[in-house]
Amino acid sequence: MKSGKLYIDIETLPPLLWAEHERTAYVASKVPGQFKRPESIATWCQEHYEETWSRAALDWRISRIACIGVVWEPDDSDTLRSACFVGGPTDEQELRMFTQLGDFLREHKAWAAHVVGHNVLGFDIPRLHITSARLGHVLAGWIHEVSEDHRKRVTDTMHLAFPTRERVSLADLAGALGVGEKSGHGSEVLPLWLEGRQSDITDYCLNDVSITRKVYLALNGVYPHADS
Repeated sequence: MKSGKLYIDIETLPPLLWAEHERTAYVASKVPGQFKRPESIATWCQEHYEETWSRAALDWRISRIACIGVVWEPDDSDTLRSACFVGGPTDEQELRMFTQLGDFLREHKAWAAHVVGHNVLGFDIPRLHITSARLGHVLAGWIHEVSEDHRKRVTDTMHLAFPTRERVSLADLAGALGVGEKSGHGSEVLPLWLEGRQSDITDYCLNDVSITRKVYLALNGVYPHADS
């Protein structure tokens, strides 16, 4: 197995296959506690429906993975290999996505990779682990090994910049370092998916992976420039 860096990022979706009554119940479960009267609760749900439903993409209990973007940088080569595997709201789509990721790791002998991502310990790895385990995919074992040995196998660029665990967005960190700009925002993923623009989502995801790599290198003193 080759050693190297596997830069990774995922994009997520709310459970699009849910029936309308399930979505309505989910939104109602998020009503702030100060709203007590039925009419005020109904008004809040109506006014915040779209925003609350779209944010279900961040809820680890129910969200689905839209895509996984990776850049593989082996230690013995200057050649980068990138790919983005599309998932979706069904088990079949997510299973295919994990199988494609496994094939990529096998093809490039990247099982021993050091994983790098932004908020990867708090977001990407847990969601990849939970989803692959729920689906019974063999990749859950690899993700478990990476997660269990995260002090040696994972670098989170958010923690690399702020060891005290201050939260900072990738966009803000990249801007402060002068290494480029994100091409979009995670809130755009759901509308793009509903419009059938999956290729735009994968482009956005891979841009995030590229920006994460530049942030990582800059924080390690390799280079600070966006065009590198």
